[in-house]
Amino acid sequence: MNKCIYKNRLGKAGESIAEEFLTEKGYKLIARNYRYERSEIDLIVCDDTNKMLMFVEVKTRRNKKYGEPEESINRLKQASIKKAAEGFMLENSAYEGFDLRIDVICIQVDSSSIDINLIENAF
Repeated sequence: MNKCIYKNRLGKAGESIAEEFLTEKGYKLIARNYRYERSEIDLIVCDDTNKMLMFVEVKTRRNKKYGEPEESINRLKQASIKKAAEGFMLENSAYEGFDLRIDVICIQVDSSSIDINLIENAF
């Protein structure tokens, strides 16, 4: 199997797991795979009650061979996520009064379990 296709499937599965995790916590999905110019953010969710908008990067791994999932978010990736968040805010004035936060959801998947770690205000 092509490694890129395998990686893409794992990433999409992780995004679905993260979306379900967040909606179970009461957050409302606003966008999935939002793109602004060349930047992209996996999930955008909001908490209308507390007027909080969260931009969520999802990292999914089958093992820790290459380290913890969050370790793969380097400064360049952080800048890209911030640019996507800024672009979303430019295009969506309805969220102007909301507090903003960038979160990371790390998902570790193996044959018997799924471990989810939410890092709020990651950077």
